[in-house]
Order: sequence, then structure tokens, then C-alpha cells
Amino acid sequence: MNKFMKRVMPLVVASASVVAIASCGPNTPEKTTVTFWTNFYRDNQVQWMDEKEAEFEALYPQYDVVWEKSGDYPDIQASIEQVKNTPTRLPSLAVCYPDYVYQWLNDGIVMNFDDFMDNSEYGFGKTYDADGNVVDDPTTKKEDLSYLSDGQGFQKEGTYSMPFARTSEVMYYNATKFEEKGYEVPTNWSDLIDLARQMRADFPDLYTEENKGNAGEGAVAPIGYDSYDNMVITFAKMMNIELSSNVDKNNDGTLTKEEAVLFNNDKMAKMIEMIKGWYDEGLITISTTLVHAEPYDHWIDEPFETEQSLVVLNSTTGSGWIEEDTFVPGIAAMPAIDDKILKGEVVTATTASVMSQGPSVCMFDKGDEENKGAWLLYKFLTNTTNNAVLSENYGAAPIRATSYEEENIKAILNTKESTPESGDFSDEQAYMLGQIYNVYGEYTENNQGFIAPVSQFSSSVRDSVGTVLFEVLKSNLTGEELTNFIKTTLQTAYDNI
Repeated sequence: MNKFMKRVMPLVVASASVVAIASCGPNTPEKTTVTFWTNFYRDNQVQWMDEKEAEFEALYPQYDVVWEKSGDYPDIQASIEQVKNTPTRLPSLAVCYPDYVYQWLNDGIVMNFDDFMDNSEYGFGKTYDADGNVVDDPTTKKEDLSYLSDGQGFQKEGTYSMPFARTSEVMYYNATKFEEKGYEVPTNWSDLIDLARQMRADFPDLYTEENKGNAGEGAVAPIGYDSYDNMVITFAKMMNIELSSNVDKNNDGTLTKEEAVLFNNDKMAKMIEMIKGWYDEGLITISTTLVHAEPYDHWIDEPFETEQSLVVLNSTTGSGWIEEDTFVPGIAAMPAIDDKILKGEVVTATTASVMSQGPSVCMFDKGDEENKGAWLLYKFLTNTTNNAVLSENYGAAPIRATSYEEENIKAILNTKESTPESGDFSDEQAYMLGQIYNVYGEYTENNQGFIAPVSQFSSSVRDSVGTVLFEVLKSNLTGEELTNFIKTTLQTAYDNI
């Protein structure tokens, strides 16, 4: 039994095939179309969804599935915003972030999953047999599902999004270079920053005075962090810095900006200034977007693959891009930080808080029959077997504990390390996924995952703090001018929400 299963919940035995999951219910004269807007883009994800579409339609011939590659999360959000006032143009299901759901709930267009989950005929743990009778379905039990609470806690009681897979952030490191130099894998940011300084000393030809900080496209640093808004939010969580809230302190039934948007404070300013110091020292770059003219010209995996950055902090979905045949990539838990570091002291925290990220799925109000089909499609895509393959394609954690007992997941967990000497990197991605699953086991055991407070302001807060860090790192100011600039930039970001 793997480490995750030991830590999360007792084993529930999975059924042998998707045929046992469901069979079609009573046929209807006309087929109902179920649409699903996804952020799938990799070939294996597209192939998987095409296969699941055909399997689902064979099980439920009364439904036609139309799924679309709809871009990344912001693209899907923008598309929903464009059509939300025309319900016929809304999809049945869409991949989403909790921030988006909050707004769509205010708009009255998303469905509460509670009645679907608990339905006595087709809810979790139930399905139809070949004769249309309701039978137990052990592959979709509610008790086997993790992360359900991520879709709750909105302004209305209920469950307004469902987990699809779960990603988080991990630390990728160049295990070959670490072994050559005898580096220890850091567990906190004090040690990580000290290690970055050591790396600059050990590789003077790579890390020069001319190519650090705002040196343009040639800038490199030992540490890379892909999502700079995630960095601010995660640091704030661990350092007890006020960022945002969804608590109606006045108890007047309305969440005001003053109650919800809290990042404009002195402690946040000190944290931003600390990161700016690391950046100017050439220790860290907050994704390569910061050293190119246009956002997302490049991604943090590129300097890692070329062995310029020897440590990168990135989503587990990044494992699909972070792979090379010249060195072994290692994967470890995110390093911890606390507010002692702001006082020049050593971090004593031992476990990091890590963001519990999507993908989640929400359902739009499309009428009883289409909503039922959408629910059945969601339940089918996230059963024990299908979720195991989906998680592999996403580079994500399965949302069902029983998925860890599927053969593909067990094979991943047993994958041996490839080395440059062996010349065989055919299983490198599987080896990296195995490490990711073990890190998820640590996160779950230590209850390290968190979601930033969700409100009508939360999406703006995320964008604003990321923009503040971006603007500060691009500046060439120092000393009192830098301090004043940070405070002014925070104030401006607050005023613009």
C-alpha cells in the first residue's frame, strides 16, 4: 500500500471495469446534448476525453457529449462572462476556479450539487444496471472523495463546484547537480536562500553580476518561481500577513471592500521588499516573464531545463514540461517560511502551507434533463478508474483514494529513477509523477493545503498582489525610494479594486 493510502483513508476496493459503473437508464425519444468546457490541451488529455465521451454515450445513449478545448482558466471565465446573460449559450459543465464560482453564484447561474450527490437513484454510490434497476456503485462513493469542501463555504449554503483533480505547488530541483555538489534539499526559505548564495559562488560563470535582476533576457538566477501571485498569497498565509477576508465583520449582510481587501499594510510591504532584495541579489526570478518584454514570453521550466535555475517552485502540472535527458529532476515539498525572516532571523517553521488548486468543475442551470446528464458525466469522469488516468494526464493528485490502487498509479509509484548514465529516460515522467504523489501524501498527512478566502473581491486581490510584485521587481529603486514606491504601489492597487 502506498504512502498516500496509509495516510488518507481506508482502502475501498475498486470495481474491475467501467461497465460496472453505469448502464443506460430508460431511453428518451430525443437525445439531450451535454456540453463541457475544459482546459485540456495536451495530446493525452484530448485523447482521454475523446475516449470517455464515446464510453459515456454508449452507457447513456440518451445523451450527446460535446466537449471543447476552451483555453486556460481565465479564458473559460471570460467566455462564461460573455454568454452568462444568454443561458442557452452557457455550457452544461465548465472547469473553474472558486473565485469565478462566487461571482456566478451571485448571478444565479450555477447549480447546487447537493441534491445530485445525494440522489437515491443516480447520486454518488448509485447507478443503473442493464435492466434499468438502481444498484450500488463502489467506484463513485461519496466517502471516497477528497476535496469536497473546496466547493463549499460560499455565500450560500451548498456545494457549487466539484473537484476534478487537484494540483498544488512543489519544489523541483536538479538532483544531479545537488548530488555533485553535496547540496541538501532545503525545507525552509532561510536554507533555500543560503543555498542560492552558495550556488552563485559555485557557478560564477553562470551567475554573473551582469545577468542578475533586471538584466533583460539574459537574466538568470538559481531559484525560479513560476506564479508570482501564488508566491505572494502563499507567503502571506505562512507569515500571518493580512491579505483578504470573506468575513462580514459588520454583520450587515454585505461584504465591503474594507472588510475583504486587506493587503495594503506595512507587513505586506516588508515582505515585498524582502523578495525584491533576493531578486536584486540575483538569487531568484519570479518566472521569466519578469525579464522579457511581454508576459508569458517564456515559462519557468525553460531555465530549469537548460540548467540555469537549479531550483524552481511550480505547479505539479508543470511536471509535464520539466523533463530533460541530461540530468535527473528531483521533486520535494515546498519550503516553509514564517515572519521571523522579516526580522533577519532564521525560519523555524517546518511545513509549508500550499495552495489547493483546481481543476474544479461547476454546473450551469440548463434544465432538469441536461443537468442530470451533466451530473452523470461528471460522476463518470471521476470514478475510481477514470480519475486515476485523468490525474496522470494532468500531473495532479487523484481525488479518490481508491484511484491510488489502480494499476497505472501503482506502476507510477514503483517507477525507478532514470539517470543520464543509463540513457533511458522513457519513464522519466512517470518517475516524476511518483514523487509528486508522495509529496501529496505529505501535504495530506500534515493538512498543509489551503484555499485563499473566496469573495467577489478575491480574483481582483490575486491579480493585484501579483501586479504589485511584478512592478516592484521591474523597478531599479533602492533604499527609501524603494520603500516609498512599494507603499504607493500597494495603495494604488487597493484603490483600483
